[in-house]
Amino acid sequence: MRKSFLLARSNLSKAKGQTAAIIVLIFLGALMLNLWLMLSMDYKQNFDRCHDRLNAEHVTFAIDGDSSEIQDFVKDTIEDDERTAEYFLDTVMHMVGIFEYNGGEMNSELIFMEKEAALSRPVGKIEIIEDSNYTSGVYMPNLYKSEDIDIGKNIDIFIGDQKMSYTVCGFFNSAMAGSHNCGMCGILLTKDCYQELKDAGCAPIATFGSIRLDDKTESVDYDAMLKDAVSARFAAARTLSNTYDMVSRSRYISQMICSGIMSAMAFFILLIVLVVIASNIINYVQENMKNLGALKAVGYTSRQLVRSLLLQFTGISLVIAVIGAGFSYVLFPYVNEMMVSQTGIPYEIRFLPIPFFLTLGVLEGAVSFVVWVSSRRIRKVEPIVALRQGIHTHTFKRNHVPLEKARVQLNVALALKTTLSGMKHNVTICITMLALSLVAVFSGVMIENMIADMTPFLNMIVGETADSCINVEAESEDEFLEKVNGDERVLKAYLYNSVQLLHVGGDVLMVTITDDFSKVNNQDVIIEGRFPKYDNEMAVAAKYGEDRKLEIGDEIQLMVDGRQDGYIISGFVQITNNLGKDCLLTREGYERLGELQNTSYYLNLTKGTDIGAFNSEMKEYLKGKVNTTIDIAATVEGAASVYVSLMKMIVFAVLVLSVVVITFVLYLLVRTIVSNKKRDYGILKALGFTTGQLILQTALSFMPAVILSTVIGVIVNSFIINPLAALFLKDIGIVKCTFTVPVGYNVMAGVGMILAAFGITCLLSVKIKKITPRALLAGE
Repeated sequence: MRKSFLLARSNLSKAKGQTAAIIVLIFLGALMLNLWLMLSMDYKQNFDRCHDRLNAEHVTFAIDGDSSEIQDFVKDTIEDDERTAEYFLDTVMHMVGIFEYNGGEMNSELIFMEKEAALSRPVGKIEIIEDSNYTSGVYMPNLYKSEDIDIGKNIDIFIGDQKMSYTVCGFFNSAMAGSHNCGMCGILLTKDCYQELKDAGCAPIATFGSIRLDDKTESVDYDAMLKDAVSARFAAARTLSNTYDMVSRSRYISQMICSGIMSAMAFFILLIVLVVIASNIINYVQENMKNLGALKAVGYTSRQLVRSLLLQFTGISLVIAVIGAGFSYVLFPYVNEMMVSQTGIPYEIRFLPIPFFLTLGVLEGAVSFVVWVSSRRIRKVEPIVALRQGIHTHTFKRNHVPLEKARVQLNVALALKTTLSGMKHNVTICITMLALSLVAVFSGVMIENMIADMTPFLNMIVGETADSCINVEAESEDEFLEKVNGDERVLKAYLYNSVQLLHVGGDVLMVTITDDFSKVNNQDVIIEGRFPKYDNEMAVAAKYGEDRKLEIGDEIQLMVDGRQDGYIISGFVQITNNLGKDCLLTREGYERLGELQNTSYYLNLTKGTDIGAFNSEMKEYLKGKVNTTIDIAATVEGAASVYVSLMKMIVFAVLVLSVVVITFVLYLLVRTIVSNKKRDYGILKALGFTTGQLILQTALSFMPAVILSTVIGVIVNSFIINPLAALFLKDIGIVKCTFTVPVGYNVMAGVGMILAAFGITCLLSVKIKKITPRALLAGE
């Protein structure tokens, strides 16, 4: 072991540059791997820890009205179900509300609770994250803490046709009602403000229930049972609910995206590290053939020589992996800050032993295996042959480019000889460029579809967008339509109303209802089949259909307000509003089961129309008959800005990481070639070749592999990027990504990668300048 250790130390001292480059790559690999494991293994579990700490519910529901009849019925229904572990019923106010957020607007189903009553809840507890000395005002969910929404600042909340202004007193955390992504969003009011809102009468009183189950996996079925029972008994009552299954996924969308990207980057960097190490060991054996033969001649065994390489590389990887994994804790606060802007749940950063030791284990195991496999050639080295620099008595290696027959310029011919004689280098380059081309294509797709123009992203994720949405009472619908149809600012107005219904034997679905689906702006939400046309047809979410093994033409039973009927599936739709539990019905189809209590209309307005002023005008015209108006563009901007900011950071990070990786990979390869061909370069210089010509030869020798792998990588990845993105987004209901692939950007990115590789290789080849024929002869 001592001899192996001495050999390993000697190897390290002779290859400081190579060691430094491998250290950087291993460091990046350990950093990304540990970050990914922390996000995928522990970060999402933070929701369960928060859920348990707050004794949070598995099913949350709100039913308009607080009469004893409603509360007694709900209480009996809950207690009669053996799946119920504990529950708590409370009285709140419930209404759609709008407030400014992230430069846009946020609209959500708001649950207004009196602060002290909310803090004393035994089930579905609420914790104050940040408090102040203000005694009158509002406490907002932690998610909304920003430059504009902060302690001491005023916030205007539009509820129906009234504007309520409050001072922000602090921020709170709630597992099941702490974000608009929960389907409902809690708002805490001090006692005086709660009474003021109650007196205003713009938010109806509701019964608010929190139910814990013995088995949380039953949350979806339990919610369906409760919805069915309430709708059968109180058909006119407006209900709202969420489940553990839905909230635990919806609050961690950014974590899922970031974790997926980090896992891919960690895999690519680890793959590149292993290929580089294998290439370097093979070159080490070739370059040090004489030394290896001499060592064997004086008594060293093949096992000792292999062990020295294992000590060298596993020792480096262990030390650097510890440093890289440790440094991930320095970056994690910034990652956490990005995540909290979407999850809204505080995360306590602490040492996580399982991800840490898994990172070390994966890196050490992979490096050890590659070193062992790559160094097996040492066992075949015979001392006599090795002392002749590996040259046997006869050699039959093919001369790929005979210079006397070459029809290309001499520098190009010499570069091709180097290319064809270094196939292992070519493999390393190809793997690196293929991986980086995927990164380049991904960056281009994100820039095109999220950063430069969000329309493709919104069409796929949001489904339908327009300029304005106005919700009116059903009895005022005709008056509203007469007004908007006669307004020259309105280009198109169409019903686009969403309510919940029950798939009998399945889950609660969010159904979107319209009179004529040919009027909707986004016709691409149907990814198979067609929109429902008749009153016995429906389109169902593709992910839900896939999970339930449904096919086009199947008939399923739907239930609303206790009434049940069959509908034929006409197509599969891709909408993520309810995480893939969505469906579409015509108005006539829905009215076979129930009546709409209110109707939401989407409006396309003429260019330049002030949407806010238009909405205010409609509220004034139909005073008391408009429940809510939404500036859809502002709402989308407010909600999507979190994801856009996250994607900007991710794209920047992966591009910088890609430049670093390709630079160090090329450094290792150029160093190896220059070292191996030192004698050849000396001879060529003696024959009259200049340093510039030799640098050009070296750079050109890399270009065939760089160009071929980049072209193939960009073309192939342009086709597979959408399926890969769909794989990462499947948890939110995406089964088919329709991102626009920017061909122009991809071509420029490919050309840029090739030129960057050429430029970096030229810079790294400047070391050739130090090679002189005289020094080589002196060395002999």
